[in-house]
Formats: sequence, structure tokens, C-alpha cells
Amino acid sequence: MGMIGNYCKITKEQFDLLKQGDVAVSDFLYGDNDVLADDLLDIDKAWDCIHFVLTGEGMATMADSKLEGSPAFNVVMGGKEISAEDIGYGSARYLTPAEVIACNDAMKDITEHEFTSRYTAEDLLTHQIYPLYDTVDETFISYSYQHFNALQAFFAQAVKEAKYMLLYIN
Repeated sequence: MGMIGNYCKITKEQFDLLKQGDVAVSDFLYGDNDVLADDLLDIDKAWDCIHFVLTGEGMATMADSKLEGSPAFNVVMGGKEISAEDIGYGSARYLTPAEVIACNDAMKDITEHEFTSRYTAEDLLTHQIYPLYDTVDETFISYSYQHFNALQAFFAQAVKEAKYMLLYIN
């Protein structure tokens, strides 16, 4: 198992229901509801590596980040809590449509070459990037980029649909 990064595109109406507490976040995400498969994205265990590529910080080393609130930071670790409900590893967070646009702009032009040239295997180990322990192989690097590429497409679609975004780790 482990810590899995997830995203859910939501409408203004869904956001209002969740923010006001009319619907529990866990019921919305895990219950029988109207969330379409196209509105969900699982980036598996690549979330910390993606955050590191975008910010130079990993979860283990980002305390008091100067980048907090920036679009690059917000892609993976940003947003405001939508409720106090713990849905796995803390609360779900949300980004407004304007923040989704800014996040999309921060990552939309990053190519595979640029993504993989922003770090070395040693950098990932030094910064304690989850889920790595003592070795990194090429499959982790390509695995992380594949999830990043899916994330780019997901944010681009959210921009077209003018949706809010939920971010959560479970």
C-alpha cells in the first residue's frame, strides 16, 4: 500500500456542498456518488518526486517552505483544507479555478527531458523522496514522468472545464 497522491475535479456546486459540510468529503470521494472516472486521477507514489521536480523540495525537507502558496508548490502540496475530515493522510485540500490555471501554467510546458534533467537519483535519495529508501533505478524515473504527464493533461482539462480541484493523499 503506501501513500497515494490523488486528484478530483469538482464543479462549483460540488465545491459548495463539500465546503459547507452538506456532504462529507469521504462520502463524496469513496461513496456511491456522481464522480465520473474522468474527474479522478491517481498519481500513485510519484507525488513526492513530482513535487520535488517542481519545487526542489521533498515532503521530508519542505518545513517552512518559502514556495508555499506558489503555483509550483500548489500542484501537489498546495491548497486549503476543504474540511477537517481526515481522509487518509490528513484532510483533502482544494484549489480554486484560478489556482488551477496558475498550476497548469507552471507545469504545462515541462517536457520529459526537462523533467528528468531537474534531478539525479542521488538528489532523490538525499532529499528523502517518498517512497525511496536507498536506491533509485530508471523505472522510478520513467514511472514518475508518466504520472507527471498524466497530471499535466488532467490540469489542462480542469482548466478547460473551469473546475475546482481536490488534492488528497490516501
